[in-house]
Amino acid sequence: MYYIRNYILTKKNMKIVLIGASNDPEKYGNKILKDLVEKWYIVHPVNPKETKIEWLHTHKILKTVPKDFDIIDFVVPANVTLQILQKYTDLLKNKKVWIQPWAENDEVKEFLKDNWFTDYVTDSCIMVEKIS
Repeated sequence: MYYIRNYILTKKNMKIVLIGASNDPEKYGNKILKDLVEKWYIVHPVNPKETKIEWLHTHKILKTVPKDFDIIDFVVPANVTLQILQKYTDLLKNKKVWIQPWAENDEVKEFLKDNWFTDYVTDSCIMVEKIS
């Protein structure tokens, strides 16, 4: 877990996939998107119900996102996080995975450990981390 935190603190212009991005300004999927863009990250929003979020083209499914992303951040309910991790284990296993506090539960954490995910963060909001 230390590695991903250090990585996000030092790398600029990172490509971040945001699962659960939203057009609703009251939702964290929108707040996090704006925060990441303000920090100069390249954000690929994913939401099956949207074609654009704010001004960004939105992917309906993870499968259509360019595979050269640096981090995937989950801002969805824990059961959806688990479904996506299960469906895309092979793609995500070697990626940096960030799971917002409300997007995780014990089952998600257990899945990460049982499936050899090594570079992930749980119990922490990506907006709180600051670039040095």
